Amino acid sequence: MTNLPENYARVLFDLKIEEDQVREARGLLMESDELREALVSPIITKADKRRVIDKLFPEAMRNFMKVMSDNGDVGIVKDMFGAYDALIRERDGVVYATFTYVTAPDEAQVEKLKKKIAKDHGKQKVELHLVEDRSLIGGFVLTVEDRVLDRSVKTSITRLRRHFAER
Repeated sequence: MTNLPENYARVLFDLKIEEDQVREARGLLMESDELREALVSPIITKADKRRVIDKLFPEAMRNFMKVMSDNGDVGIVKDMFGAYDALIRERDGVVYATFTYVTAPDEAQVEKLKKKIAKDHGKQKVELHLVEDRSLIGGFVLTVEDRVLDRSVKTSITRLRRHFAER
């Protein structure tokens, strides 16, 4: 079984289109539900879709967008761009992480966390997103790629409840 968004992302990545042109195309597609819907609509002719693509998209992105449109796959662009971003991060030696907290870490803690994540994952850089979530009660949740380290009070309470319910 193939993952279509990842396949398109790999093709886009391999085309080596300048990132500003990819960013411009992404902006057009993400900001306009109507454009995405029009490019997948069976009512609009392929020729009309191609004219729209030629008018709106950067030249380097046009053929790629025409293939996606011709195949009726424009509806997966959000997932495709997510997979494309992952390829860019991999190329650049960047690991993506999310740190969810109740109490915001200070700059020194953030830098220490970034260094630890980079070392643990063998990367040069860390793209760390900080997210406040008061429902955690206390502690934190660190998500790095597909790994989750949950040290929240909320999860600890849930585990204790399960433990005592099983007795």
